[in-house]
Amino acid sequence: MKFLYSDEPIIACSTCSHANAALAVLRISGFQDVNSFKKFLPALSGPIEPRRVYYTKLVLQGQLVDDICLTYFEGPRSFNGENILELSIHGNTLNIERVLDLFVTHGGCREASAGEFTYRALKNKKLSLSQVEGLDLFLNANSQFALGQGMDLLSGNLHAIYLDLLNLFLIHKSSLELSIDFSDDVGEETARKYFRESLENFSKKFQTLVKRVAPIGPNLIQPEIVLAGLPNSGKSSLFNHLLSEDRAIVSAIPGTTRDYLTENLMIEGVKYKLVDTAGIRNAIELIESEGIKRTKEKLKYSFFSILLVNPFEMVDEFSELLTQKFDLIYFTHADLPRFEDAKTRFLRTYPDCGPIGAVNIKALSHSWDLELYKLVNNKYLSIVASSPILLERHKSLILQLNTTLLRYIDLSRHEEDVGILSMELNSLGHCISELIGIISPDDILDSLFSNFCIGK
Repeated sequence: MKFLYSDEPIIACSTCSHANAALAVLRISGFQDVNSFKKFLPALSGPIEPRRVYYTKLVLQGQLVDDICLTYFEGPRSFNGENILELSIHGNTLNIERVLDLFVTHGGCREASAGEFTYRALKNKKLSLSQVEGLDLFLNANSQFALGQGMDLLSGNLHAIYLDLLNLFLIHKSSLELSIDFSDDVGEETARKYFRESLENFSKKFQTLVKRVAPIGPNLIQPEIVLAGLPNSGKSSLFNHLLSEDRAIVSAIPGTTRDYLTENLMIEGVKYKLVDTAGIRNAIELIESEGIKRTKEKLKYSFFSILLVNPFEMVDEFSELLTQKFDLIYFTHADLPRFEDAKTRFLRTYPDCGPIGAVNIKALSHSWDLELYKLVNNKYLSIVASSPILLERHKSLILQLNTTLLRYIDLSRHEEDVGILSMELNSLGHCISELIGIISPDDILDSLFSNFCIGK
């Protein structure tokens, strides 16, 4: 991330710059003196006061560029702690590009990188790392639950829980230091009691977090509904039906779908990714083989998986496919003659393949869709009822911390060498510091800010 080491003035469009709109908001950050921009604002005679909106004209070399509104936020009382100038301009994309170019070419600014405004807020301690992650979650949320948890992080609610955990950890750490340096003063039994009680308090608080990540389960930030099956099982037809458009190519030729296709599907206020995958078989072509490999990866991390079965076309690869755990299994081609006979033969061969229903894709009813959506929504609601923590970094760190804590608790029961206990406790402290964001390796920041949009 090159911009991590830059403090020069930056500019970006903070609203959509890819489509025409009534208004667009441009932000300039990191400049020393707001009056340096007054050469573009000749109609403003007096000083530009902070937190006041000005309606004026933007001019370049005597030529009117646009009528604008501007607001100046003086650092450190701003979003990122720097001087910020916000310009509301007319939102034609050509006009946006023209104004951006004006300040880059003549105003001493450079175009911002994705997430650079927020990174500067992190660097200037206006936001913590977990708050930045909350902002990322909020901006990219696909559900009301994700929006809520993103706001919890951004407003500091979840961060406050982490800080409480840190405080309990420091209390326990002090109890160990007490047993090392002052056991003669307070008494060995008192020191031991303080040690046990502080460890129990820390462990109880921490277990409330463990319950919110175990098991980790599917990705709830972008939950995926994956359609899988052998070639010609009807995946693409069902994909098109659920989207109400011919998005996927449907053909009787096996292997038509070489890679997975994804489209958004809204169910009860949650945006899912509906995924049409390549049919699984022993492929000879390299491209089809890669598509099948990706299908298996998608199934592994899917939120809700549906297996489609054409009982008239069964091959050996189906046994391997059934090793995946499916939420739902449907028979297709129910409109063909002797369907029931084919279905009976299938059930005789695979008696334990889970919930099964028959579906005629050519004649699917609206009520059938609703039943499927209800199953998907019920699974989602059952998972979010426990308020699971969504961010992968937080989940993995909490599980890592849990493993270290269990090892430490077991060690504390029989280990008398406080030096060994202290080393294990330092490992706990490292995990907690990383969870809170006291320490943040560069690769974490790179991954985080890659999700941000330009202008934020």
